[in-house]
Amino acid sequence: MNHIDIVIPTRNRIKKLERTLATIPGTVRGVPVIIHVVCDGDKETEDYCIDHERDLIVYFLPGHNGAVFCRNAVIRGCTGAVLYAVDDIEFRPGAIGWAWAALNEHFPDGDGVVGFHQEGNKYHPTGVAMVGQKFLKRYPDKNLFNPEYFHFACQEIYWLADKLGKFHTEKKAVLYHWHPATHKNEPKADADTTHAEARIHKKQDMNLIKYREVSGEIWGE
Repeated sequence: MNHIDIVIPTRNRIKKLERTLATIPGTVRGVPVIIHVVCDGDKETEDYCIDHERDLIVYFLPGHNGAVFCRNAVIRGCTGAVLYAVDDIEFRPGAIGWAWAALNEHFPDGDGVVGFHQEGNKYHPTGVAMVGQKFLKRYPDKNLFNPEYFHFACQEIYWLADKLGKFHTEKKAVLYHWHPATHKNEPKADADTTHAEARIHKKQDMNLIKYREVSGEIWGE
């Protein structure tokens, strides 16, 4: 792997996305960082990204597809280490570089997952993570996320990686999550309905997680 592909699904959150993009360097430890922004039915954000001063790869998907579909649609075409992110975080200085170093140290063949440490909110170990290409190829058509989910779907990545001894949390890879549930006093310009729209699907996703966990099913196994 000679570069990093960062995949960010987004929907109606330009201000938050702008804050995230500002914390992503163009290169880390001598390797280029390629940023893929997936606009989920959001033409305004697509226009913003196309006109952005940075060289972003921009996708527009009509309708409202959810983070799982958006991520899979792009990840399957990526050829570098894949960092799947969200649009309301800030990467601390050096965070992406530390994750890249950890991936190469612990999984030099690319068969592993490195989780980021999140400040500011409770989080899942694979809420934001970097995945090597060999690990990605464990999944059908490199669909990292089980397409049965709409939004909440990172659990099974952890189940598989942990079971195989292919997971590492890099404590130096730190990000801050401006999660709406814990940052209700954000400026009005940053207010959005995206979080509320995703939570409509939370019960269905959570029930599916519980069912698959009890039945012992793991996506990608």
